[in-house]
Amino acid sequence: MKPSVDIDVDEESGIWQTDGLPMLYIPRHFMVNVHREVERTLGLSAYRQVLTEAGAKSAYYWCQKQTQTYDMSGLRVFEHYLERLTARGWGQFRLERIDEDFGGAEITLKNSIYALESRGAADHPTCYMFEGFFIGGLRYVAEARGLKPLDIECREVECEAMGFDRCRFEIKINHGAGTH
Repeated sequence: MKPSVDIDVDEESGIWQTDGLPMLYIPRHFMVNVHREVERTLGLSAYRQVLTEAGAKSAYYWCQKQTQTYDMSGLRVFEHYLERLTARGWGQFRLERIDEDFGGAEITLKNSIYALESRGAADHPTCYMFEGFFIGGLRYVAEARGLKPLDIECREVECEAMGFDRCRFEIKINHGAGTH
């Protein structure tokens, strides 16, 4: 099987691009080892907060750029985002549910790079890096719909690294009064 994403390499600079955005191709063990060491150094709570903020900003930007690149809109942009995360090897993402009123969602993930490297022996969820990804992507979709979410919360409530059959993320979107 070949990757389902096109990779363009600039001959002069050597920069890799997919979907018009610069990309890196790095070994999975490097990414997981960095993740574990930063968590150990900063502590789970502080590191989770850093990843949430950075991931949300990056996902929002990515969705914004994909809207322009592929002339897509609405929830399709977020679904495309999950497809691209899957195609780039982070794991197999699936949007299981999104509330009609856009008040919440559920996403599952199988074969996450973090869960696979933990081999079912983790004592806490290890795939929390993706929480910010989902927050930023769903914030972009909500704002494109004219909604101004006051707060979006996402938590990994089950993790394959802890022996579950998949990772599961619950998302709650608070729009506040009068913003629908």
